[in-house]
Amino acid sequence: MIEVYGSGWCSSASMVRMGTTMPIFWIGGTPGSGKSTIARQLARELDLALHPIDAYTYDHVARLGTLGPSLDDVLALGASAAADDFERTSALRLPAVMDDVRAAQVGGVPTLVEGPQLHPRAAPAWSPIGAIWLITTAERTRAARQQRLVDATHADHVRMEALVERDTVIGARLRSAAADAGRTVVEVPTNVDWDLVMAAVREAVNTAAAAFERLRPGRELSARRRHENHVVHRQIVAHERHIGATLPAFPYACQCGRSGCTDTIPATSDAYRTRD
Repeated sequence: MIEVYGSGWCSSASMVRMGTTMPIFWIGGTPGSGKSTIARQLARELDLALHPIDAYTYDHVARLGTLGPSLDDVLALGASAAADDFERTSALRLPAVMDDVRAAQVGGVPTLVEGPQLHPRAAPAWSPIGAIWLITTAERTRAARQQRLVDATHADHVRMEALVERDTVIGARLRSAAADAGRTVVEVPTNVDWDLVMAAVREAVNTAAAAFERLRPGRELSARRRHENHVVHRQIVAHERHIGATLPAFPYACQCGRSGCTDTIPATSDAYRTRD
């Protein structure tokens, strides 16, 4: 069972049709909630544009500069202070996020904007056509973070626990803010049924995006998936350069241009560069 409450649709659809704002749908939440995987799947299934905020991290660092102290320095201050800093830097990044979405927008096609940086209190300023937040338990977040640890040291595990504590505070704040704003929250339990979570997000997206155009099969759809792949590839290459190691293969989107295609092409950064 999962718990879903609130309303993922808002009344900005008519404003979008009149050209006063962008058709965007927000998928926010805590680490380990499945939001990245779900957003990728739904964008491809429903022929929508996809914008994962974390895929622009190094771009934003280059454009905005350092936004504050290092993550380790912030975590040393405790979970609440670390959550405060995450919310502060997320708010500073959000205008750049929306600039990126606007620059890559395809006609009136809705863009699924996905990332932990999205906060219910910021939604009124950007008028998404809908929004949903996926909130995990601490155990689920810990399991997700543990999967990312490779050859981890004791210090890595200590840092991970500090991140889990911070993420738990962030999740509680998101839940409260979403409730105050009447936004949809999906509670993602430790032993999660991913099909149920996917179904809840799909229903919210379909409801909000029903009145809008989709990416046209063929050249337009293929070009958009190519753009999204390039964004992810650029982020992966930058991160590999930063850590001095090669990351595992990433499931890049198929660029065939066929409507509803959810096929992926797993490739390392070098293999993708060669293939492309």
